[in-house]
Amino acid sequence: MAIIEDVPGISFSIQVAGRDAVEYDDPNATDQESAGTANCPTSTRYIECIDGAEFGIKGQVTGDYDWGYRNHCLNSRVRVDGEQLIGWVLKEEDLVRGLGRKTLEGRKAFCPRTNRWVLQRCQFSAISTVDDSKKDRVERDTKVAKDLGLIEIQVFRCIHLGNTPIRHRPSLRGTRELELAEKSLKGRAMSHGTSFSRTEHIRTPVHCSTRDLDEDHGPIAVFRFYYRSRDALKREMVIPRTPSLSPGPKQEIANMSRAELERLAQERLNQLRGVGNVKQERKPVVKRERNEIIVLDDGNARPAKVSRRSLKQEEGVIDLTDD
Repeated sequence: MAIIEDVPGISFSIQVAGRDAVEYDDPNATDQESAGTANCPTSTRYIECIDGAEFGIKGQVTGDYDWGYRNHCLNSRVRVDGEQLIGWVLKEEDLVRGLGRKTLEGRKAFCPRTNRWVLQRCQFSAISTVDDSKKDRVERDTKVAKDLGLIEIQVFRCIHLGNTPIRHRPSLRGTRELELAEKSLKGRAMSHGTSFSRTEHIRTPVHCSTRDLDEDHGPIAVFRFYYRSRDALKREMVIPRTPSLSPGPKQEIANMSRAELERLAQERLNQLRGVGNVKQERKPVVKRERNEIIVLDDGNARPAKVSRRSLKQEEGVIDLTDD
C-alpha cells in the first residue's frame, strides 16, 4: 500500500483478483516525479500485471489524517492510461471507527439501449506492436503510448456543496485495440494497457458537487502506479533478473545470428591456416659414443664426457695390509 509521509493517513493500493498487488520501488523515482505536473508530495510505485486480470483501485483514509481545516472533504480523481474515471468523495463523517475505504472497480457509463447505468470493469490487456513507420500512424500511437501503463490518483481538499443529478453521461466503451507502431514506444518496456471488460447493471451514481480549496493551488498528494509484465519489470531493472542456466553448445549456436556464425567461422579458418605455416621446432638429437660415461659432479653447468678407456688406464691397486 502506497503512503506519503508528508500527508499521513491517506493510502492507495491496486487490487488484482481481490488482493493488494505487490508493489516495487521506482528505481528512477526522482526522474519520474520531475516528469509529472504535480507540485506536491508524490508516491511512485510499480506493480506486476497479469494479462486479462481485472483490477480495482482502493483508497483508504485513517484517523491519522488531519480533518481540522475548514471542515473539508477529500476528492480523489483517477486517471487510467490518461483517461479520467469517475472518482469518489470522502467526508470525515464517512469514517467508521476511524477508517474510511473506497474502491473504484471500473468505468461507469450509461447504456442507451437499456436506459440504465452500467459498470465496465478495468482489466489488463497486452500490447501488440506492428512495424509501421508511417508518420501519421507513429504520431497518433505516440500520443496513446504517452500515458499507457499508468494509474494516477490525485487527491484534492474541497468543500462539499451537496449532491446533484449527473449532467454528463459517459457512453459505453467497446473493446479496446492495443496495437501500436513499434516506433511509438521509443524503446520503453511497455507491455500492457487497460481495457474494459463485461458490463454490469448498477444503480444510478450519485454526483457530489464540490469546490477545491483555492489556497491549495492543486492536489495535496499524487499516487502513481506503473503496471508492467514481470519480464518488462526486469528489463526496466525494477526487479532483479533471474540468472539463467548456461545453454549447451548446440543451443548457443542455434541462438546465434548469421553475422555471428560467419565471424566464428572466419576466426576458425584463420587459426587453421596459422597452424599450417608454423613449423614445429625439433629438438636436436645428441649422439653418444658407445664407451662414453657422463660425469655429473665436476661442478660444470653441463655434464662432461669421459672415455671409458681413459678411466681404465687410471685404475690403481690399494694395499689394505698393515705394515
